[in-house]
Amino acid sequence: MVDVRERVGGPWLILAAIFAVNFAIWWTIRANVDDAGAGTTGAVSALFFIVGGFYLTAMTQVMPFALSLGLTRKHFYAGICLLLAAETLVHAVALTVLLELERATAGWGIGMDFFSMTFMPEQNVLLQVVTYWVPLLTIALVFVAIGAVFRRWGQVGVWAVMVGIVLALGAVVVAVTWQDAWVVFGRFFVDTPTVVLMAGWPLILAAVATAGGYLVVRRARP
Repeated sequence: MVDVRERVGGPWLILAAIFAVNFAIWWTIRANVDDAGAGTTGAVSALFFIVGGFYLTAMTQVMPFALSLGLTRKHFYAGICLLLAAETLVHAVALTVLLELERATAGWGIGMDFFSMTFMPEQNVLLQVVTYWVPLLTIALVFVAIGAVFRRWGQVGVWAVMVGIVLALGAVVVAVTWQDAWVVFGRFFVDTPTVVLMAGWPLILAAVATAGGYLVVRRARP
């Protein structure tokens, strides 16, 4: 596998740079605008995809080396899924700690909500960890599944999956528009508890990605 310092520490180095840029922008606004008010950057979401990218690399670049050492595809896939489950939990705990610091300092002293999002209410620590962990886990598993597609069908397979996703999302948009159901669609997100939106539904996607990735990787190229 990619060195643990790169795999776990790398995303945080990138996020630290993003935080520094956002802090500088927010501080500048505060220094020049009276009563600017608090605001959410949403930039923490970048961490989710950065982490996923590291596991995509593991599937596309490390898997051939692991198989050459005698590991089976099944064991490699199970190992990477268990590893990312543990490491994304570490990320989720770290994000929760930083969120609590952010709230305790009123947005790092400048009203900047970096680790929070507007739709995330204050909740107990355990639920907060779960709210971070499940999306992190889900995105990482989706990236692993995409990596499995690449190992089996190459770039053509990845493009086919991307086109399929775009067409599926387009079909949903057309169907909702045709039924004039955008109000109902929006109400679903408003009325559904945050923990269900952030942890319940993504967990289903995580299960689908895990199963799909396993079916693909069984016949993936070394």
